[in-house]
Amino acid sequence: MQQFTGVEEFGDNSLMRQQKTKPKLFTVLVLLIAGVAALGHIGATLAFTGPSTPIKSSLQPELNKYFLGPLDQGWSLFAPGPYSQDEYFTMRVCLSSAEICAKGSQHGAKFSEWRDVTDEEMESRAGNMFANRETKQSKSIHGRLWSAASDLTADSRAEISRPFIQGTPVFGVELNSAEAREKYSATELSNLRAYKRMEDTAVGFASLYAIEQWGGASMVEIKLRREPIVPFAQRSDENATTKPRETYIGWRDTKEFSQAAVSVWS
Repeated sequence: MQQFTGVEEFGDNSLMRQQKTKPKLFTVLVLLIAGVAALGHIGATLAFTGPSTPIKSSLQPELNKYFLGPLDQGWSLFAPGPYSQDEYFTMRVCLSSAEICAKGSQHGAKFSEWRDVTDEEMESRAGNMFANRETKQSKSIHGRLWSAASDLTADSRAEISRPFIQGTPVFGVELNSAEAREKYSATELSNLRAYKRMEDTAVGFASLYAIEQWGGASMVEIKLRREPIVPFAQRSDENATTKPRETYIGWRDTKEFSQAAVSVWS
């Protein structure tokens, strides 16, 4: 009969304890990571869906990246129905200095023609079902900005069509100031801030487009257009038409970007 020494038995027992301990440590580690991820997701969800606060404003770019996702789906797995309208991001710029642009064409201000940026993007992605995000930037901005504008009151929607140039804040007041909190209700102020974030994105996009097309501009003007498609029941009618809708955003100062940012965008 084979004999085992105490040392051998101790070694075997130590090895068995290690084998039993490793799975437990691994399980605890997995649960810990899952718990941290779950808490992080819940916290991000509360921040994303909660009211506007200085903390939320600072985290907004990262929250948008996380919740809107790489495919611009907004974490939606299925669409409720097929697209029923075409969307277009159109813009023009003032090519003169800000001072001359503010005085208008009668004082020599030079304006570009209206450009349909979405139509230009669609040309490059025609027939490419795997087109990347570079070819649908204007369409993505259009949808979010249109929704944000739709949440505004009628008075605020009328106000965004006015020019706010040469440093004048949109709505005539800084939205994070005490003056704004006195002027607007909490809900209205939250909607105004959400709109302003998207407008800044749209103006920044238009500014980069102006640099690419004309070498720069001092001001931009934006129109969002939606053209409903003919309903299925009327498609056999050659005379069937639909009425386009527009959201107009008046003149705004262009955004400034570093050369590195311009190079990456181009």
